[in-house]
Amino acid sequence: MKKDKFKRKVLVSSIASCLMASAYVSAQDSDPMLEEVVVTGVYASQQSAVNTKRDAASVVDAISAEDIGKLPDVTISDSLQRIPGIQVERTAGEGGPVQIRGMAGVATSLNGETFLSATSIDTSSADFGDLPSQLFSGADVYKAPFASLTSVGTAGTVNLKTRRPFDLDEGWTFSGSAEVDHGSISDEYDPTISGLIGYNADKWGVLVSAVTTEKNLATDFNGWFDTSENGGIGAARANGGADPDMPDVYYMVPQGFSAYYKEEERQRDGVNVSFQAELSDGVELVADYFYSDQERYNRRAGFSSNNRWQTFSDYAFPLNNEIGEGSWTYQPSTDGAAPQQWVSLNSAYEARPLRLQSFSQTNFNLENSENASVELNFDHGGPLTGQVRVTTASAEHQMRHGYGEGDVLDTVASNLNGGKGGFVPASYCGGGDDIVGDQGGCFVDYQADSISDTDWMMTYQQTGEDITFGGLDRVVNGGQGEMSVYDYMASIDSYHVGAFSSENNTDTEGSLDTFSTRWNYAFDDTPFISSVDVGVRQSRRTVERAEYSLFGGLDETGDCYAQWRAVDQVAEFPDVCNKPDDELGEMVDGEWVPYQLLPPTRIDEFTDVVWIDDYSVNGAPGVWAIDPREFDDSAAFMDRVFGDNIRLDNAGNSYGVELDELSYFLQANFEAGPVSGNVGVNVIETDLSIRQNLVGSPNYSHSGTAPDVGDVLTERSYTDVLPSVNVNYSVTESVVLRAGYGETMMPVDLLQWGGGKRVGQTFDSECACMRIESVSFAGNPDLEPTRSSTLNLSAEWYLGAASMIGATYFQLDIDSFVENGTISVLEPDADGVNRGPNDGYWTASALVQGSGGSVEGVELQAKVAFSDITDNFMSNFGFDVNYTLSESSQDAEGFNGEELPFPNNSEDTYNLVGWFENDFLSARLAYNFRSPRLIEGGSDTTGGQGLYQDEYGQLDMNVTWDVTDNVAVYLNGSNITEELQQTYLEFKEQKAFQNVYEARWALGARVNF
Repeated sequence: MKKDKFKRKVLVSSIASCLMASAYVSAQDSDPMLEEVVVTGVYASQQSAVNTKRDAASVVDAISAEDIGKLPDVTISDSLQRIPGIQVERTAGEGGPVQIRGMAGVATSLNGETFLSATSIDTSSADFGDLPSQLFSGADVYKAPFASLTSVGTAGTVNLKTRRPFDLDEGWTFSGSAEVDHGSISDEYDPTISGLIGYNADKWGVLVSAVTTEKNLATDFNGWFDTSENGGIGAARANGGADPDMPDVYYMVPQGFSAYYKEEERQRDGVNVSFQAELSDGVELVADYFYSDQERYNRRAGFSSNNRWQTFSDYAFPLNNEIGEGSWTYQPSTDGAAPQQWVSLNSAYEARPLRLQSFSQTNFNLENSENASVELNFDHGGPLTGQVRVTTASAEHQMRHGYGEGDVLDTVASNLNGGKGGFVPASYCGGGDDIVGDQGGCFVDYQADSISDTDWMMTYQQTGEDITFGGLDRVVNGGQGEMSVYDYMASIDSYHVGAFSSENNTDTEGSLDTFSTRWNYAFDDTPFISSVDVGVRQSRRTVERAEYSLFGGLDETGDCYAQWRAVDQVAEFPDVCNKPDDELGEMVDGEWVPYQLLPPTRIDEFTDVVWIDDYSVNGAPGVWAIDPREFDDSAAFMDRVFGDNIRLDNAGNSYGVELDELSYFLQANFEAGPVSGNVGVNVIETDLSIRQNLVGSPNYSHSGTAPDVGDVLTERSYTDVLPSVNVNYSVTESVVLRAGYGETMMPVDLLQWGGGKRVGQTFDSECACMRIESVSFAGNPDLEPTRSSTLNLSAEWYLGAASMIGATYFQLDIDSFVENGTISVLEPDADGVNRGPNDGYWTASALVQGSGGSVEGVELQAKVAFSDITDNFMSNFGFDVNYTLSESSQDAEGFNGEELPFPNNSEDTYNLVGWFENDFLSARLAYNFRSPRLIEGGSDTTGGQGLYQDEYGQLDMNVTWDVTDNVAVYLNGSNITEELQQTYLEFKEQKAFQNVYEARWALGARVNF
């Protein structure tokens, strides 16, 4: 896990140099209105794209690759972000989830039919992080709906395209590529190998392509303590107005502060097989099979200081009592709650050392999918053409989670509840321990060589991008005598295991089967209607999802089943243990005292450890951490350490959904002089079946897992009638005006239908036990699907054969959002007592049908090939630039009463791409920028403050040398200036955490013959 420390580089100083020295490549395909990222033959492809755009009947943007296996950028998502209106989220530095014009409701299809991906089995979003880009010939983005479009998303549709045999030249075609890429933080060299073999015999053909990729992507995570893969607000919450220096003033307190080294190891494999045959004159058979498989190990290890779940009111305080610029009065949602006076802070804290530790975690994801299609295409040369198609798909996504903590502070000294230490069986008691139990048990010091002094403060401060930890050079007392905190953390003898756990693991399986037929009839003599499209489609989609945690225990504790094997958990609930009371504890002074679930355990007793000290922050101590690879197979690890574990499902997040759709459409295509377009209607009849789990109460002991006590089945139906119209008007040969309107329907994320009840718990220092802190309902089977309407108005001016400028106004109206509401429920603690704040009731969050919202904005773009303007040396240069303004509006309000933006929507995005090409060399430099986006809205625990990602820009480059007509060598650079993603809580100076991404460089070669 140790890595070389990287040095940040400086962003290029001039957009002009970007336009003059880089290459942006585009190619065109056969679908209408393509805004292309050209990959070879830059001028010719851009010219073809501009001509196709001029004649288009609908708004479609695209990326394509004329050369086999040569899609630009690292992932398909990275390439899509070059198109106006596309916004991309990053996972481990690579492009992943895609939004269109600020909306996540994006449908995905493969060669024109709905595609089932392992990364979006139960969601309405698009994520292409598991798909090898080398297998695709391109991807189309439909922003304006039309009746004959098979898959329609709220925001748009991405249609992925693979190659087929008849796309190739006659005879044999062979293609291959190999590359090695290197990360500036990981310092790993990772291979990618791809190949294609195809045969086109004119009347029939076959094609097989495959790719295998290994990636070791490194990121530094610094800031507020959180354990999610990309970071979140975690357990941060208000201080409760308990600061003695600022009485009755509320501010945010994170659960802790951390500096982690993260790596994501990816093994990505894919295969595409296609067969085409002309069965007879006018009848074509096409059979496609697409397979993808990805294994992802998301690992982290590093330093953490946190409150040990004990207190937020007496843990961290503003450094030097300095507060930020924000000051407001917040009214909590709980009935009768008093208003609260809030202030923001300036990312500077002093904190009590309630827990100093190393933290290690691995999330293992297995993602695989199979999509198969057989179609018959009919074209006898007459006015009637058509298609009959059958598809079947299956996908699986498994996530396995495991973590371990290495505590350096003495457990008793850092426990605000006081006490004598953990009570353990006689086998853990030594000569210096007082034997107090009737079976020889004792209260033991968990790590005699750890820090016992807690009468000091550490500091955490962020200025700009720089984070500094302070106070850790202080000399403290402990089992190894007086020495600095740094020295204690450098000694492996200081560490004992604080907790082991494997929780919130998931198994998600999905299937999708479709049958469709569509036909077109062309009219020769009709003055206005040029053709008519009709079609029918039947589909069935099923999803099964299970979330579970592993429960087990040490033999010495009576084999009590518990999720959290931790130093602060005791075997106090014998009803969930398979041993009698006298094997779970002992009598001490006439009272029964339970054993701790985790006895004293050195950090290296069951695991390998690694030394971590190479951070991108200042002042953080080096730590001994459990090697996170120990949790690559978390079930095997738990069985090895604690004996056989059992799996207990979390009923609230486990469900099943079956979605049947019958759709039929009619579309008339028209053309008269300068006017062309289409008008149509698509009718979708939906039958929905939802299986929810009834959630028992309370949670299983020592866990956050709720039992399944039965099922609830909901069946319902609804019908949508979705009209659309698209009109194009050629004002002159060089000026085209377009207008389009369409309505869409898309199912909500399936968890929003199928999820059950969840009960949150936290450690209560008064009783030294877990208490309920929140109740929520994850699903509502009566929610309506997301319905919307889209308006597009555009103007295009064609300046030359390969040059144009354009502007598009768009408006997307959402009828109704799913939003969080509240209901009152009784939810007792484990002892049966209802302690809800409202006469025993909890105000539980629940999903409800809310009001709608809208996204309105403009897209501006310019494609220029200088050879259209001049024939001097500049004729080898060109550029493609675009800007998108996406303003969202909804009824949801932030902490100050202002409207919240749509989650993940950046109001401003732009791309600056410059390219160069001559007979043997091409190059491009591409810069992508997006403004701040809302990650998570505020709540009562944050005073209404939302979590935002700050603006982010990334510079990529490519240089390709065509050694011969068949051999090319290339160099790709991604994030070459090593940018970081910074988050903040409502105010930019109130910084939360940052992901520091590495630069990656790839050197490779392609061969085609």
